[in-house]
Amino acid sequence: MLLPAAPAAASAPEWADGGALASDTGHVLLEWQASEPVTLSIAREANFSDARELYEGTASSYFLSGLSDGEYHLRLQAAGGKLSEPAVLTVAHQSLAQALWLTLIGLIITAGIIATIWRGARND
Repeated sequence: MLLPAAPAAASAPEWADGGALASDTGHVLLEWQASEPVTLSIAREANFSDARELYEGTASSYFLSGLSDGEYHLRLQAAGGKLSEPAVLTVAHQSLAQALWLTLIGLIITAGIIATIWRGARND
């Protein structure tokens, strides 16, 4: 006589990347493994006293955007109540000065290419 196997105890959700995240753009793709639906929460405080829910469901990823500079704490909670280890996301946007210098360099290169093409066409 065969008896049905007892269901395996659901494990706590786990972050796919180990939980250490960084972004210089203000957005990030969060990925995890879970055997049941999860609730994704974000907080600025490490103790999650200011946590707010971002997502609840069965997906295994979430695209988070619009973040300002700073440190964010993320946590997953399985439907059964088990919690993941907290993940820490550090956001440090690229500097405006760097962006302006790169734009200026691109403008100089573009002007050089146009001048070279114009001189070549004039000599023909």
